[in-house]
Parts: sequence; structure tokens; C-alpha cells
Amino acid sequence: MTHYLKEYSRFASITEMDAAAEQHLLLRWDKLTKSDRQVLDVIRRYSVKYGAAHLKHGTIEDATGKSNVTVRRAIRKLVSLEIIEKAHYIRPVMSGLGANIYIILPFDDQGKMNDRADDDKPHDNKENELISEDEALLSKSLLRFKDLNYTSPPESQKLSTSLFSRMKQLLAGTIGDTKIAREFFGIHRAISGRMLKYDIYKDDRHIFEDLAYRALMITVMATKKKSIRNLPGYYKGVLDKLVEETYFKDIFMLFDKPVEGFYCHE
Repeated sequence: MTHYLKEYSRFASITEMDAAAEQHLLLRWDKLTKSDRQVLDVIRRYSVKYGAAHLKHGTIEDATGKSNVTVRRAIRKLVSLEIIEKAHYIRPVMSGLGANIYIILPFDDQGKMNDRADDDKPHDNKENELISEDEALLSKSLLRFKDLNYTSPPESQKLSTSLFSRMKQLLAGTIGDTKIAREFFGIHRAISGRMLKYDIYKDDRHIFEDLAYRALMITVMATKKKSIRNLPGYYKGVLDKLVEETYFKDIFMLFDKPVEGFYCHE
């Protein structure tokens, strides 16, 4: 039996839906507030199973910590920007309106990319190669990959060639330079290779590839706000931070004694 939410999905796979959401965010980043992005993130996370989300406003409020007014405002904006579609749902038993169904829409880059004309103008911001805390920790909102469905990634996602193609496509549609994609890919291979050689991480190849792509998105978005002289260096810093946040942030919570207890006297 087909789940009723699958009838609303606009994508052949969850991977396609996730990629479309990322492209929407990349294009509309400056027009969306933090609350808007959080609401979209909740809708996306609740859509990973069937491609659409059947949500009450209260559920979104609890997940984001935002008020009802803020959530409603965010939904209206996401609908107006054609990022999501809202469908009213009639409850079969009660014969009345229930929670709304939210559908992430496919990304159509035809014509929309023209809106980037102003965004691509050079910035006069002072050169800054250091990654700010807000930029490095975008994984907590835009990049909440832990909350997405990693249980059964499509086989194509596991292939390095697929990641390289996605990197080239992202660079072509943003900064217009695909030549440096190979350098970004090489940085990913170097960082992930050091960890994949250990048995504990040997099945995490798809996670490292997802982190690599998301680190590239952060790097591309950073170029819209300031001039970055060394893009590969900036990218490496972002990727290192994401890997650290993913695997090592809470490592010492696994032990019963403080870090000082591991010091060994000679």
C-alpha cells in the first residue's frame, strides 16, 4: 500500500529532494531569515521518508523554538519564494481540515539564477581567511546532516565520481569556475582518507562525501559576503570543522572521568 504522502512528492528520490532544498537555500540565502531556514529544515527532515511532510504548526514551533506567528510568517515566505508548496488536508474520519502538508518544490535554475547578478558583484570587505564561529557551525541549521536519512543512501551517492560531478555542478551554477573542483575534491580525499583507513569509520564513506559537499556550499556562500583569496584553504578549514563537529565534539562524554585523568606520568 502506497503511503498517502508519496502522492505529494515531487521527486524520484530523497537525494533529489535534499539537493533541491540545498539549491533553494543557496540561491535565496540573503532573503531568508534564520527562522525561515529553520522552518525549512524541519519540513525537510520530516520529508525524508515519503517526500512530503504532514505537520501541525505546533510541531514546527516545538522543533524550532519559535512562536506561532514566526512559524506562520516563515511558511508564507517559503511559499511565496516557491521553495515549498502548502496543501490543505481533509481528515477522512472527522471530515474537517487537519494539519497542512508541506512539499519541497524542485529547483528551477532557468531564469532564477539571473537574480544573482547583484550578488556576484565584488565585495569591498577586508580579506579574512579565518572561519567565523557562525560560518563553521552552519551544520547546526542548514547542514543538520545527522537529522537526515543516512540509513540507506543511494548507491550513486557512495561513488566519488558522483561527488565530483556534484561539486562541478555547484561551482558552475555559482562562481562559474569548475577548474578548482578537482582541488576541492583532492582535499576531501586527503581528509577522509586519513579516517577511512580505520575500521571504525570504514562504512562512513557516504557521510564524508556529504560533509565535503556541504563544506563546499558553505565556502561558496561565504564568497557572497566577503572576498576570499584562498578558496581551497578556506574550504579545508570548513571541512575540518565539520568533521570535528561530527565525530569528536562529544567524544569525552563517553568516559567516566575527566580528561585530566588520562594523563600518564613518566
